[in-house]
Amino acid sequence: MPPLTHTRSRSRPPREISLLRKSVGALAADRHVCWHCRRTPLVGEYVHHYGERLVCDLCRPLRREPPGETVLVHSPEHERAVKLRPRAA
Repeated sequence: MPPLTHTRSRSRPPREISLLRKSVGALAADRHVCWHCRRTPLVGEYVHHYGERLVCDLCRPLRREPPGETVLVHSPEHERAVKLRPRAA
């Protein structure tokens, strides 16, 4: 039996893949990411603010100074963005 071959050209992705890549890029632009590892913090994870920089709980030991603020990442309820709220002392 002869091997199956693709008839579409690989030089240009199909329209669906192009639209998917564009939409994923747009969603990633609005996410909060860790300044050190570029990972998106998970729901229920604590993140630490150092001025304008956000550092995840995994990368916190890499910083010597105390954070300006520590917040808990909450799941989105009515919005698409992750809600960040101050941590209770």
